Amino acid sequence: MLAASRLYSFLDHKNGVNVHFLEGQKLIHDLVLLHPMQGNGFAYFRDTFLGIMPIVFFLKPGESLGIYIDSDEPYFRLKIETNSAGHTRTLLLPENFNLFPNKITGKVRISKISSNATPYTSMLELKDVHSEEVMNQILHESYQTNSEVIVGKQSDQSLLITKLPPLSGNVLVDETVSRKDYVRKNQQFFHDVFEMASDDIEKIVTKFEDHGLAYLGSRQISFFCPCSQERMVLNLRGLYSHDIDHLFDGKDSLEIKCDYCRKEYNISKADVIGS
Repeated sequence: MLAASRLYSFLDHKNGVNVHFLEGQKLIHDLVLLHPMQGNGFAYFRDTFLGIMPIVFFLKPGESLGIYIDSDEPYFRLKIETNSAGHTRTLLLPENFNLFPNKITGKVRISKISSNATPYTSMLELKDVHSEEVMNQILHESYQTNSEVIVGKQSDQSLLITKLPPLSGNVLVDETVSRKDYVRKNQQFFHDVFEMASDDIEKIVTKFEDHGLAYLGSRQISFFCPCSQERMVLNLRGLYSHDIDHLFDGKDSLEIKCDYCRKEYNISKADVIGS
């Protein structure tokens, strides 16, 4: 049985770099069960999901984040919503999407919500952007961090490398090492981490510590959908308040499926009317 997926954070103090490692094998296993697509479409879904999820590290307690990619060429809609607790849901439409696009033209919207602050939204244009660079564009333009995402090919895992801003007077950090330098110098180590394909917490932490990185902590990442019978009823009531008869088309109830978690609900006409 696969262990719950986790996002690990490490610090390379000597080079002033944060390394965040997503062990996502359980997530991708569950993604396969939730969404029936196969082939190139699922491969794209998998790579993009693993590339985006390490961004959870940047969320403060109580914050939630939505990343919505509206691609016009090729046409698809990708939604990934998560929060600081690692609760995540995702959706790729159309369900029969079967491409691994080389480049994407469209828009990506990033929406961050906090319980005690005004929601933050940014919109980025994608013009012939390589698929693997979409997340890096989000990190650079929306989060304005010196970061880079690496998605594993050997295992369902990914890395987020972030070069930290220089600290005045800190002679212990080698500021001459850029993010690109760091990634290049550690290419073999990252390959070995992915090759290990472990979901064991102790083995993962030991692997990074033996490479000279300090372990900062980890958090669990899992699929969670807040849908419920009550939410479905309220949604239908709001959308079809003036067209209830047409919605049910002579029936007393409908089967409604959540697009995110695929759970089915039996909704009666009386529930929607409110009687």
